[in-house]
Amino acid sequence: MFRLLCALFLIAFTARLPARAATTDPDSAAVLAALVRQNDAEVTALLARVPAASPNPRETARTLKLCAAAYAQAASARHHDPALLATMTDLLRTLVSLQNPDGTFDTAFSEGNPQSPPDAGFIIRHLCLAQTVLLADAHAPAAAARDTLRQLILRGAEILRVGGVHTPNHRWVVCGALARIQALYPSEKNLARIDDWLGEGIDQDADNQFSERSSIYAHATIEPLLDLALLLNRPALLEPVRKNLRVTLLLAEPDGELDATASRRQDQQQRTTGGRSVRHLAGFYYALRQLALIDGDGVFAAAARMLEREHLGRLTENLSEWMESPVFGAALPPSAPLPENFSRLIANAGLVRIRRGATTATIFGGGDWAAVRDIASGLATNPTFFKYRKGAAVLESVRLAPGFFSLGYFRSEGLAPAPAGPGWLLHQTMRAAYYQPLPAERRNARGDYALTDDGRFYSKMDFPSRPRDEKRLTTRITVNELADTPGAFELDFAIDETSGIAITIELCFRAGGTLTGAEPHPTEPGTFFAKAGTARYTVGADTIEFGPGNFGSARIAMAGEDYTWRNGQLRAEGVRVYITGVTPFRHRLVFK
Repeated sequence: MFRLLCALFLIAFTARLPARAATTDPDSAAVLAALVRQNDAEVTALLARVPAASPNPRETARTLKLCAAAYAQAASARHHDPALLATMTDLLRTLVSLQNPDGTFDTAFSEGNPQSPPDAGFIIRHLCLAQTVLLADAHAPAAAARDTLRQLILRGAEILRVGGVHTPNHRWVVCGALARIQALYPSEKNLARIDDWLGEGIDQDADNQFSERSSIYAHATIEPLLDLALLLNRPALLEPVRKNLRVTLLLAEPDGELDATASRRQDQQQRTTGGRSVRHLAGFYYALRQLALIDGDGVFAAAARMLEREHLGRLTENLSEWMESPVFGAALPPSAPLPENFSRLIANAGLVRIRRGATTATIFGGGDWAAVRDIASGLATNPTFFKYRKGAAVLESVRLAPGFFSLGYFRSEGLAPAPAGPGWLLHQTMRAAYYQPLPAERRNARGDYALTDDGRFYSKMDFPSRPRDEKRLTTRITVNELADTPGAFELDFAIDETSGIAITIELCFRAGGTLTGAEPHPTEPGTFFAKAGTARYTVGADTIEFGPGNFGSARIAMAGEDYTWRNGQLRAEGVRVYITGVTPFRHRLVFK
C-alpha cells in the first residue's frame, strides 16, 4: 500500500515538473554519492560519542534518521549492517522511554519546554523520514524497528492534532509533521488540524520575510511548507517558499553565511563555531534544489550548485530527503547569475543590503526598540547598525553608545533616505528628565505615590504627574556608498543637543586577523583605540581600511542599565576597536 501511495504521489507531483530523468544525471549522482559517504562518516562519529540513552529526544531522533538512511541506502558502507540495526533498536528504545503518554517527548531537560507539541513536531519529522526510507527499503530484519517507529509516530500524531504552540514558526512545524504523518498513515484528523492552522495565513510580509525575520526560523518555516506542498499536493504553498528564498539570497554573503542583523530571534547575535557562522545558506539547500527542479529556476540551481561545490559538508542532513524523492536527483537546470552586484532595501526590516562582488555591507535601522522600548526574546534589539566585509576580512558590527543617563546603545528609530544626497539616515533621540515637585492636588501626607517607570528605572514618585525638565540627545548617522569607489562607505556622525556627553563608537572585527594603526587598551585584551589616522584589519589577502580615528575619552562601557542591572552584557566578541569623542560630536568615518 505504501509503495502504491508513493507512486500516486510521484505521478501527481512529476506532472507539474519539466521532463527529466530521475536519477541518471551524473553530476547529481556524484553529489548523492558524496552525501552517502558523509552520512556514513557522521553516523560512525555519532555512534562513537552519543550514547543511545541520550536525554535529548530531538538529537536521538536525528541520529536515528541518519542511521536509517545509511541502513537503507544501497551505496552505504553500512547498508543492512546488523550492528547498525541493533543501534537503531537501542535508539528507538530510548525514544519510547522519552515519549510521554500524551505523545509529546520529555524535552524539558534538553530544551526547557515540558510536554511540548511543537518540539514533538521537530522530532516526528525526523522519525517520519527514517520510517519513509526504511519502508521503501523493506528489509525484513528491520520490521520490528519499523513497527516501533509506527507506534511512536502515531502516538505523536495525537498531540499534534490537539496541542498548542508558542512561536510563529511552530504552527508550520506542526503542520509539516502532520503532512509527513499523513503521507505514511492517512487520517482526516491530520488534514483538519492542518487546515485549522493554515487558516491563520502565512506570516509573510511585503518583503517576503516571515514575521520572525530569522534565518534559523525561516528554514524552520520553509521546510514544513515544502512538506505540505509536495506531500499533500498543495502547490500554492510553494509560493511563499519561492519568495522567501529570493530575499534569503540577498542576505547571503559570498561564503554562504547569512546576515541576521534584523532577526527577532536568537540568531540576531553574532555566533561562530570554530570560526564558522552557524547561520548559513546550506540550511536552505533542500528548498533551493527542489524549487530549481520544479520551476526550472536557474538562480536557485546556481545556489544549489554553489552549496554542493563549496559546502557539501553541511548538507548531510538532506540525504534522507534525497532518498525519499527520486525526482530530487534529476539534472538541475542551467545556472543563472546569483545576485552579486546590488543595493537593495528590505523596507519592513529596516535593512539595506549592498554587495559588490566579494564586498558586502549591511545598514540596519529596523529594530523593535523604537516601538516597544524593551529588550526581550522575540524582539529585534541588536544595536549593530553597520556591518562590512571584504572577502575574509569581516567587520562584524559597528555600534555606538553615548554616556547619557546610562541609557545604553544607540538604536535607530527607523531607516530613511538621506535628506540631502544619496545614502541612508539612521536617527534616535534619547530623552531623560529631572522632575519638579508634584502639583498640590497630587500630593498626600503619607508620601505614598504610584510606582511608575521613568523610562530608565522605577520609583514610587508618580513620574507621569510631575512637571519635567527634559534633557535630549539626538544622534544622526548618514551611511553612504562612495560614488567614486563602489564598495567603500562613509559614515557621518552628528550628535548634539546636550553638550559634554562622552561618545563611544565600537568596531568589532571577527577574530583571526591582524590589526595595525590602533593602540592597545592598557588593561583589556583584544581591545584597541583608533585615536587618529587610518587603521587596517587584514585577514590573508583581504584588508579593511578604516579611519580616521578619534579620541575624546577612554570610556568603553556601552550596554547601559537595561543590561547591567540584570548582571548581563551585550559585548561584541572579536577584535574591538574604539573611536571616542564628546558632544557636540561630528565625525566622518570611511571604510574601504
